Amino acid sequence: MAATRWRAQRTIRGALSAACALAGVHDSRVEAIEIDTAALFYSEPSRVSAFEGVVEGRHDFGGERIATAKFVYDALTGASANGAVPSSTVQTFTRPSGRGEYTVQPGETPLDDTFHDARVALSGNFSFPLNRLTRATVGIYGSGEHDYSSLGGNLSLARDFNKRNTTVNAGVSYSDDSIFPEGGRPEPFASMAPAGRPQPRLSGDGSKQVLDFLAGLTQVLDRSTIAQINYSFSHVSGYQTDPYKLVSVVDPVRGDPVDQVYESRPDARTKHIFFGKVKRHLGRDIVDLSYRFMTDDWNINSHTIDLNYRWMMRPGRYLQPHVRFYHQGAAEFYTRWLENGQALPSHATADYRLGTFDAWTVGGRFGQAINERQSFVARVEYYWQSGDSSPPGAPGELASFDLFPTVDAWIVNVGYSIGF
Repeated sequence: MAATRWRAQRTIRGALSAACALAGVHDSRVEAIEIDTAALFYSEPSRVSAFEGVVEGRHDFGGERIATAKFVYDALTGASANGAVPSSTVQTFTRPSGRGEYTVQPGETPLDDTFHDARVALSGNFSFPLNRLTRATVGIYGSGEHDYSSLGGNLSLARDFNKRNTTVNAGVSYSDDSIFPEGGRPEPFASMAPAGRPQPRLSGDGSKQVLDFLAGLTQVLDRSTIAQINYSFSHVSGYQTDPYKLVSVVDPVRGDPVDQVYESRPDARTKHIFFGKVKRHLGRDIVDLSYRFMTDDWNINSHTIDLNYRWMMRPGRYLQPHVRFYHQGAAEFYTRWLENGQALPSHATADYRLGTFDAWTVGGRFGQAINERQSFVARVEYYWQSGDSSPPGAPGELASFDLFPTVDAWIVNVGYSIGF
């Protein structure tokens, strides 16, 4: 059975979950029962393809007591970059299971083309008032796939002030994840053994705990404008190394790979996230602009600017152009290669998702109210990501290769909502 790539899956699935969020699918009328459905298709040419289906139900019990439940199924398949550098000769890599191998042609980015998996996730939330101005929400979450499982819960409070023009909210969530990769967890910096031979493995499965806090303020500025600011704190402890990623050890003069070793990441990470959004009603249309800054103790800093403009073509119908820009700095232990003969660092990864890159998302959404109880939405977007393809100091033949190939993808999302 082909090996999975849970780190790549979780990155892509974060984007899929955001894309399948059904904000804007249904109209403003609130029904006692609402059912939202969505399907998303994601495709990186010659790399990863993904499908995600979502069914979410909402029931209003009255008295501001609302329960929601969500079911998510997603499947991914295709080719995933394993982190190794290109070479002027054919390269052979052992599959994570240790029972097979695959080859990469000269000059090509090493991709493992057996990346596939399926995941099922269930979540539920219940929101209820504590008094006239204060609301609470409690929830649980669970997901499972071939080599990863997660179970968690959340609690949040929101209180209105200033004649309900100001809302302050705070929340906490915790999850416990288990990691049991195909073939076991590799020893950090151990050399990849040929197929059929014992692979260097750590004993037991991995585990990871995630603790998140969020505090926010939403303020009505005038009859047409609302603003929101949030601060989030996240601490992750436990196994965070990607068991399927390699780092090439190269000759310091010729630049050709002489060994492939497994990566190593720290077992703790703390993130701070600052988010601000302004939404303004322009007569019939709505403009929405947000900015997000993230910094962590891996030395990754990122900036995200997101702009949506909802053009109300007529009552119940809109077209919403969207543009998003993302810039990220590299983790302090990110490197495209290690040099043979040099002392090994404490940690190292060649995973491009932890490198320096820019990314653009451009597209639009079309929404249509079918009637008072039903609505439909369709979304098409193009994603493009680029980094430093020729990092300084590349020795020998590496200087002639593209070491950070452009990644692009098409995203198609459709959704349908009905109220009862």
